[in-house]
Amino acid sequence: MSAQITERSLYPAIHRVFTEAGARVVEEPKRDTVPDFVVSWLGEYWLVSVKIGDVDKPRFIKNAFIQLFNELRDFHDVLKGSHRAILLLYPERVKRVRPEEAEIERVVREVEVYTIVLRPQMEVRAPLPIALRKVEEALRKKIPSSLSLKTVTSLLRAQVEELMEGVIKVSKLSAELVGVIGNPELFFGISLTEKDQRKRAEVLRNVLSFLGAYIFLSQALFLRLYYEKAPTILENIDPRDISKDVAKKLFDRVKEVNYRPIFDVDVLDYVPEKLIRDTFRLLFALHVDNIRYELPGRLFHELMPKNVRKLLAAFYTRPIAAYLLAQLTIEDPNATVFDPACGSGTILTMAYRRKLELWKGRENPHRKFCEEHIFGCDIMPFAVHLTNANLVAMDPLTTIDYTQVVLGDSLQLVPETAVKPGFRTLMDYVAKRENTEVKANAYSRTGEPVEVLLKPVDVVLMNPPFTKVERGIRKYINLEKFESVVGKEVGLWGHFIALADAFLKEEGVFGAVLPINLIRGRESRKVRELVFKMWLPLYVIKPSRNYGFSEYAEYRDILVIARKTRRRPENHKVKFCIIKKDLNELTDEEVKRIAELIKSSDKLRSDLLDIDSYPLKEVYRRFDNMMYFISGPSLSGLEALRKVVEEAERLFNSFPENYFKEGYGPRPENTSSFMFITRRGEGRTEEAFLRLVSETPEVITATTPAGVQRFTFSKRHFLPALRTPVGLKSMDVTGLHDYVAREPYEGIEKVMSLAGFRRTEKIGKDYWEGYIKNEFERASTYLAVVRRVNPYSPAQSLLAFNSQQQLIVSALFNVIDEKDENVRKAVTVLLNSIFSLAYVFAGKEETTGRYIDIRQHDLYGMKLFPDKEQVKELAKVYEKYKDGVFPSLREQLDTHFDSRYKVFWTKERRKQEPLIPPPQMKPHPLRLEFDLEIIKSVGSNLTKEDVLRAYEAIVWDMIITRGLRKD
Repeated sequence: MSAQITERSLYPAIHRVFTEAGARVVEEPKRDTVPDFVVSWLGEYWLVSVKIGDVDKPRFIKNAFIQLFNELRDFHDVLKGSHRAILLLYPERVKRVRPEEAEIERVVREVEVYTIVLRPQMEVRAPLPIALRKVEEALRKKIPSSLSLKTVTSLLRAQVEELMEGVIKVSKLSAELVGVIGNPELFFGISLTEKDQRKRAEVLRNVLSFLGAYIFLSQALFLRLYYEKAPTILENIDPRDISKDVAKKLFDRVKEVNYRPIFDVDVLDYVPEKLIRDTFRLLFALHVDNIRYELPGRLFHELMPKNVRKLLAAFYTRPIAAYLLAQLTIEDPNATVFDPACGSGTILTMAYRRKLELWKGRENPHRKFCEEHIFGCDIMPFAVHLTNANLVAMDPLTTIDYTQVVLGDSLQLVPETAVKPGFRTLMDYVAKRENTEVKANAYSRTGEPVEVLLKPVDVVLMNPPFTKVERGIRKYINLEKFESVVGKEVGLWGHFIALADAFLKEEGVFGAVLPINLIRGRESRKVRELVFKMWLPLYVIKPSRNYGFSEYAEYRDILVIARKTRRRPENHKVKFCIIKKDLNELTDEEVKRIAELIKSSDKLRSDLLDIDSYPLKEVYRRFDNMMYFISGPSLSGLEALRKVVEEAERLFNSFPENYFKEGYGPRPENTSSFMFITRRGEGRTEEAFLRLVSETPEVITATTPAGVQRFTFSKRHFLPALRTPVGLKSMDVTGLHDYVAREPYEGIEKVMSLAGFRRTEKIGKDYWEGYIKNEFERASTYLAVVRRVNPYSPAQSLLAFNSQQQLIVSALFNVIDEKDENVRKAVTVLLNSIFSLAYVFAGKEETTGRYIDIRQHDLYGMKLFPDKEQVKELAKVYEKYKDGVFPSLREQLDTHFDSRYKVFWTKERRKQEPLIPPPQMKPHPLRLEFDLEIIKSVGSNLTKEDVLRAYEAIVWDMIITRGLRKD
């Protein structure tokens, strides 16, 4: 027996498992290089291939899959016409197993093997005996099966990556492909300056190779889908032998029959022969017809280079989200639909699918849908190319004359407005002032321009670009047209909502993926007024296990559905919904179920979905911050927090005007390195340059991060300060402060130099007497509340701090302007109480999901200002707990937080067997005692159970939000 395990080493044990499953080995491999064998099983012959490798690498799986498809021909005689095949992929670690018979037997029977069945297509991850039982059960019971969209996408992505590596003479492609891109500035100009020419050229090369590879794949995929409907197109041609010359002939044949623009860009000459063959082999090995709605756009999203995706804020809609959007907005198969930012066409293809599901007519609706009902526009020619290809692929056998997908700046698609052609003219706009319809030209299937009337539509669906105004988008897109409607501060997405209003019919329905900051804050207020006051809002939907409905999103988004109508039914309620399952795991049937539940239920609590409904009057009462209707991972948890918030609003008052001010913000950048001396403590000095070593009444001794340089400064040059809330574990911080320079001190030039403060950043002449004096005057206080909270940090304990001596606080705090000492004590207590935490977690911004910004408008939205009697009682609570050492916030609320987090996400991601669940939630005694004392002192009606439920809601919010990641 060899020193290292090989595929052949596993054969005897694998044979025994197959025999136990009722199979008989018919033939062993005749060639040493091909570790395959044939079995007779379940009445048919099967080719079995065994591989050992990295089962997490799609390229390894893809190559093994293609090889298996090829070898079906080699074993054709033995298989007696059968096309059944099984691929057994064992993990790389198997090679490290001792080459002993008993150990090999254990591996084959107990180690999880990734089993892929070629026909019928299915995949199983389980030990081999279990995998064979599942395959047998699926076949005997005729259970429909297929490879998951994720698996198919990963295999095709691996192929495109090889295509990108293999595409040669990219420079010759440039002229053709730059035209497909459109204006390259839209890709690169937003973030890359003139100084970035080298980087610009490199990115452009990468993008061009991506486009070349993807265009070829999309053409081959279209041919594959066409073959499903018309197999004769490959008459006398074996899919495993499609060469470059054969591919050209096939493409020309389809081009003449169906849709020329899909094949207009010829990239075949730049793709190596082997990669052409392998691409077709992979596509014909895969069953792609049943995922034709999701696959084309999904591939484009996942393959787009990250740098391009970031520049364009191009986070495309998940197919499953687009399907849900279509389910919730389209109720008539004859509805006209417009997506003004169609991207790769995912939303429009799902609109097509939904319309087809509703279609009751006898005739094929493909032409009607594409030529009359579905409209799209995008500023990127390549997006137009993709959307056209994806719509035509819905029924490739039915020839259509044109699609209504046009190129241009959608924001100019307003009646009586002319729009300039794009970089590559696929169309030009001709607006007629006497007509309320916008006219545009697009290509017909044979390549000639055809006039399209962009009429007002029944449904507008979109996932508009989230690009922020400050990213320089004005250089490329005219934003003036809708500024009076949406304001000057909102991102590009807000302008698209105004565009939707222009194109929606009265009683038409709007559905979109929008940033979650639509429902809170000042910048989006005018857009919020359009959606929630000018229109009739229907549903707001948030996912709890994903950042959003866009793939690879870095910021949270939501689905918003509204009707353009003047009607305001007296009993109308807005439904706020939370999907509680990973969007990547949702099935089509679950999406349909979710849509039906949203339409039919006013209130729901389930493992799949939570729903609450609120009258418009209640929604308008929280108009500045609607997170109170949808915050957190579940609405039952939010209920517990809202109960505490409502009790606070019954008990306390709003804060006075001008009660909060900003802390000191060091300017210019990096000045904090020589301005602050930070006192040591858990996590306090991680970002600090000068660190306090010791002090006397006259001097301060500090050191640098490396601990090599040590400085002694006169204390008269410094003032007591708070640089960071991290590591502060008691409410009273008297004597626990940091220091900040109020004037130049001994050795400041050397400190600046060591800190990397460059001469170009040198401070001005009026820095100390002007800027610093004014900043310190505003930022001087006895009481401060944290501005930015990291609730997951082991060093974040409290939100508000009081001191008996005046402090200069940094911009990480909000200054509280309160002269009365007892009121300061009372406010400190309330801002650290469960009342404050409930406000923070029920109304928090969820844009990034990590840090919580407590802005001044959030503080003014909290009713936590005590009256005179409450001040007296709360001051007593302060004196009792002011020096109490509070552990981290997460440990305060649940002493088992860390183990609960680990167990939850281990189970959620199915990475291994579930761990032993931790005990039930148990708050830290100091936290519970503190909150119950406050409740008693102010005469609150909250019970201990109410407080514990609120703790639990916050803990689950922290666990789930902390575990979110880009997918």
